Amino acid sequence: MMPSTFRHPFLVLRRAKSQSRARGFSLTELLVVMVILMILLVAAAPVFMKSSQRARQSAREMVKGHLQRARSHAIATGVSTAVIVPDYSAGADLGGKMLGLAEVNWMATPNTGSGAFQITKMLQRWESLPGSMLVLSQAATRHPRTTIMEQSLRSPLTMAGKSFSGAVIVFSPTGQIISPADGAMEIVLGQGNVKAGQVTATEKSGNRISYDLLQINRLTGRTRQIDPP
Repeated sequence: MMPSTFRHPFLVLRRAKSQSRARGFSLTELLVVMVILMILLVAAAPVFMKSSQRARQSAREMVKGHLQRARSHAIATGVSTAVIVPDYSAGADLGGKMLGLAEVNWMATPNTGSGAFQITKMLQRWESLPGSMLVLSQAATRHPRTTIMEQSLRSPLTMAGKSFSGAVIVFSPTGQIISPADGAMEIVLGQGNVKAGQVTATEKSGNRISYDLLQINRLTGRTRQIDPP
């Protein structure tokens, strides 16, 4: 009779090979997984594109809505009313991200010729642009013309005794834009991020930065979307 401890060497070899195969994936299996992942990515791409398009459209409509409400309020109340976009130095959660609507008053600094807009009354809560949408600057997008977020058009502001700066589009009681007094009235909207007071555009189309461009009519406050140069 064969001893109970006897093991045929061929059986031991086959078992060892079987255990070795169980410890890894074959090349075929890896290729199948990669193909499945590629199919999922291709299928998800239109969803991400539609989400980006919705965010851009929502951002445009939000800016237009704020401008229309500011102008209507200024005419109805006889009080200068502004749409405010905080400067990038206000932080990643505020700078270029938030839109404010407020009654404002220009407070001149004696003997200097300068001053600041004082926010006398917030008309609604600050609203955030959707997703990663921001009001971008000329420098961030390489746009050929000045935008409302450039240093020359930003204005000092005071609110509840605190000072900050930002883009301020002020409507007079006649419904005309009185600030900024000079420069192109253009708003650039696009996806981006803010870090250490610096804004970076993050969406590209080929080798160009992708953004939406709104031009504002000084007399009516109406906007029209134009194709970026």
